[in-house]
Amino acid sequence: MNYFKFLFSSLFLFPVVALLPSCEVINPDEGIPSYIQIDTIEFSTNYLVEGTASHKITDVWVYVDDELVGTYELPATVPVLKSGSHKITVNAGIKMNGIAATRIPYPFYKPYELTTELFADSIIKLEPEVAYYSSTNFVWMEDFESPGYTLEVTSISDTSLNRINATTDVFEGSSSGLFAMRNPPHILFECKTINEYVLPKGGTPVFLELNYKCNNTFRIGIFANESGLSTQVPQTILINKSENWNKIYVNLTNEVSLFVNAVNYNVYFGVIPDEGVPEPMVYIDNIKLIY
Repeated sequence: MNYFKFLFSSLFLFPVVALLPSCEVINPDEGIPSYIQIDTIEFSTNYLVEGTASHKITDVWVYVDDELVGTYELPATVPVLKSGSHKITVNAGIKMNGIAATRIPYPFYKPYELTTELFADSIIKLEPEVAYYSSTNFVWMEDFESPGYTLEVTSISDTSLNRINATTDVFEGSSSGLFAMRNPPHILFECKTINEYVLPKGGTPVFLELNYKCNNTFRIGIFANESGLSTQVPQTILINKSENWNKIYVNLTNEVSLFVNAVNYNVYFGVIPDEGVPEPMVYIDNIKLIY
């Protein structure tokens, strides 16, 4: 079964409690829920190979004995119509492409699991910790800390790529990237990865993570490179304005799979000034291309 079809078919699945027929013998504790409280989820990385531990985990997908209890926005108090010893599984959920209507358990975060006692009409508090699956492939990472760039402007761009060191604008570390269009009449910024990257097709999840803040919308997409031909994929992701630093998980799975004959791919970023924005500024950091 295609992974994302399964996720989306489960996206709005919520627990349904069936009423027992009145003629059945009812356990006195039946119908009195236990509660699982989850306020936040901790996320850790090995920075040298996995990059930043920055995340935007917004939801939890809670399973009891491998059965889905429900999806809850954090912080959450989850009712469970069971007591005694049970296996609890918590998947970390995100808003795919930053859209609230497309909440999914992030396929690269390993679930948190434990076996614990549940007590009717009582709350147990969990403090889940998650990390990347060891099988995650980090194809490209850019944190703007090294002297050189892994990005270059394209031939149609009339604006350069910048690195900033001002502490008020850097997300973490000593530097962040900046797409700045300070001096009109600049009308277009576009950059792409210097290197091409081999990515899986056929529905294998491919995501781009990054931190950003911006006063102007910007686009993320890919170039699909076939033998002697490079095509800019028209289905791009438009990122909305964000006054403060934000985190987004961009799903590139479908875009990658559109070109079955592609040998490899470039990732690109593009900025066109929005109406009423005289000096578009897009700050980015901690880019990760993973599958």
